[in-house]
Amino acid sequence: MVIFILHRILSNYDNIMKSRLINILLVVILVVLAVFLKVYLSSRMEYRKAEAAFQQQDYHKAITHYERSIQWYTPASKYVAGAAQRLWQIGELTAGQGKSDLALEAYESLRSSFYAVRSFYTPYREWIDKCDEKIASLVAAKGPTVKRDIGKSYAQRRAEYLKLLKKDAAPDVTWSVLLEAGFIGWIGSTIAFIFQAFSRDGSFYNKKALFWGSLIIAFYTLWIIGMLKA
Repeated sequence: MVIFILHRILSNYDNIMKSRLINILLVVILVVLAVFLKVYLSSRMEYRKAEAAFQQQDYHKAITHYERSIQWYTPASKYVAGAAQRLWQIGELTAGQGKSDLALEAYESLRSSFYAVRSFYTPYREWIDKCDEKIASLVAAKGPTVKRDIGKSYAQRRAEYLKLLKKDAAPDVTWSVLLEAGFIGWIGSTIAFIFQAFSRDGSFYNKKALFWGSLIIAFYTLWIIGMLKA
């Protein structure tokens, strides 16, 4: 009889824990989906603004919005890919018209936007490589801009600029991974705190609150340090 009662109690406890874990998992999934949807829709909105400006040949405004569209990056997004293609098109078009400053702005925006969204990998690396070549050529074509470049040929200046552009300043992979782990852990711990520190009748569990509260602080700290170190 005692064994039966204990079994029923443990079974009910397991069911409650499973229910809470399922609820936590569902909340985490919903949060991730909400963030993904927000980023995707923001990229689409910026792309549409850029397209309107592009059709009006307002290239400065178009460049700004295409760059923002890329910075709202989601993998395999057609708006990110389309924005990259448009920035390259603006660069080619304005360079052909002799508007080297505007072309340089387009290439630099395309290059910097993909550097801005990289973490432990760099998406669309081929665009960055293509832009490096164009930027080096355009900057070198302006002639010497500092005293040490006086007397150097176009080819020498271009090679030096290209070398600077090719210098890898990628974020630290380890810290990038820890950064993302810190962010996910912070969100997960916060959700767990909500479900674990309070009972259904409103009671407060001090030990559970201390445990999950400590994890919230630890993961949040890891996230902040990761952003500074990555």
